[in-house]
Amino acid sequence: MDSPPLDPDRDEARELLEEELTDDQYQRAFTGPLRDALDDLWAWLTEGALSVGGLEIPYGPVVLVVLIAVAILLCILLVRPRLQRSGRPTDELLNAETGLSADDLRARAGEHLGAERFADAFRDLFRAVVRSAEERALLAEQAGRTASEAARDVAALFPGQADQLHRCGELFNLSHYGGRPLSAQDVERLRALEETLRQTEPSPGQGAPFGAPRLVVPE
Repeated sequence: MDSPPLDPDRDEARELLEEELTDDQYQRAFTGPLRDALDDLWAWLTEGALSVGGLEIPYGPVVLVVLIAVAILLCILLVRPRLQRSGRPTDELLNAETGLSADDLRARAGEHLGAERFADAFRDLFRAVVRSAEERALLAEQAGRTASEAARDVAALFPGQADQLHRCGELFNLSHYGGRPLSAQDVERLRALEETLRQTEPSPGQGAPFGAPRLVVPE
């Protein structure tokens, strides 16, 4: 025989609903395995403690300090180098150490080439091109000169090699700031160009040191 339908009042209906929702089947459906795992983790962080010299330290603050330290370390290792690179001029020549001659730079380029550090060899040879022009009093020594500026200034002295010089300036920038790998052939082409420039006299009217004062005749 069927039971008569229930007709509870408001309070009775609320109590029946609360009893029904306390059933484990509803609780599992509401929480799920992810919620259970989070609850277990939170309980471990808040209730667990690490004993240090008789002092009980909750796991929560310890884990928080470790996470902050890891975040700081990642910023130092990953973010800071990128910010430093972005803060530099895009094509800075990074002049060789004070006191190095063109011969010194050529020798160091040879060492890099022997060790197959082609990009380093290329950049030192390019610096040797600029330093050689300074030693020949074709360019005035200028701190902070960029690779693009150096290529432009030397190309003005040797217009026959202008295209090659501008290309070498671009490769300097791409290798140093863009991480582009260079080959032994790139180094050999620059070496041949550097030797050609050493054996070539600048074009007429281009031999005065760059940046030297010029005589201006009033019109």
